[in-house]
Amino acid sequence: MPGIDVPPTKTSLRRIKSELAFAREGFDLLQQKREILVMEIMKHAREVGPLESGLRETLADYYRLFGVTAMEMGSDVIAMKGHSERESLALELSFTRLMGIALPIMEGRPLEIRPRSGFAGTTAGYDECKRRCRETLLLLARYATVLKTIFVLSRELKKVQRKVNALEKVFIPRNEEAKKFISDRLEEMEREEIFVKKLINLRSR
Repeated sequence: MPGIDVPPTKTSLRRIKSELAFAREGFDLLQQKREILVMEIMKHAREVGPLESGLRETLADYYRLFGVTAMEMGSDVIAMKGHSERESLALELSFTRLMGIALPIMEGRPLEIRPRSGFAGTTAGYDECKRRCRETLLLLARYATVLKTIFVLSRELKKVQRKVNALEKVFIPRNEEAKKFISDRLEEMEREEIFVKKLINLRSR
């Protein structure tokens, strides 16, 4: 007896065949989507290692340069100069779509919001710190974008995998069993009908 309770009629058989055809088509599409998601995850995962290495090196260089500049100018002077800088960096979050999935893109753009700091009391190291700081923020934005993209794609992959498993291991086998049960029952009913007709013909002679 199949796992689903359906009457053994031709209407039920047509409906189950239609649902099976639709399920197999959906199964094929989900498998294709799963393959694309895996490829995208692997592509972004290959970026993580170089980004992490570059970020560590950039931060180490920046902290070293900042330490030297702080010794030259004093940390209090650096803090005051930093608050008076006009040039800054705004991080903007936007989204792109892949198969209906919203993937984040974080980008930096120059932003001028404060009056320019004077040259008095600053050193070449201070200007280099500003440049390195912007580079570090841009690298962090790229690193965050890649990690978030991998997270979103992985979460979607889990959803797709659950649907694939449900179709492959539950829905399709159960309806295949129901289709076989109905087909066998209809054939049996047809044989019984033929037998009854023959029996009636024999008795009517």
